[in-house]
Amino acid sequence: MKKLVGIFMMICLMLSMAGCGGKLSKEFDETEVKEAAEEMVNLINAGELSQVYENSFTPVLTNSVKLEELQETIDYVLDKLGEFQSFEKVQIKGIKDKNTGTQYATAVVLAKYEEGNAMFTISFDTDMLCAGFFIK
Repeated sequence: MKKLVGIFMMICLMLSMAGCGGKLSKEFDETEVKEAAEEMVNLINAGELSQVYENSFTPVLTNSVKLEELQETIDYVLDKLGEFQSFEKVQIKGIKDKNTGTQYATAVVLAKYEEGNAMFTISFDTDMLCAGFFIK
């Protein structure tokens, strides 16, 4: 139940920011956002979720979902997919929180595995900390 609540919180954060999506703010460098997202996925694939969680997530995000709950969700999605093969597509867009006006950069990463694909949606704040994370 706690896992579902944490996932719900992340989805709510993403949806609240989705009100004003589109062009990437000048506060971000598209290449830096892409590289940061790919690095997060690479670390997760290497079994280093705790490093990502502790060093890359904003305090708001770590307060909304526990590491163990996030690990369970990631395992649920990735365990059946086999070994990571490649990044199929990475799309970067800008999002502005409609309530606060805060700018975010969101990377949608399509990752290919032996037995299928996974999609990571990772949002970064202007400090390049992960402010939103979703995997399916």
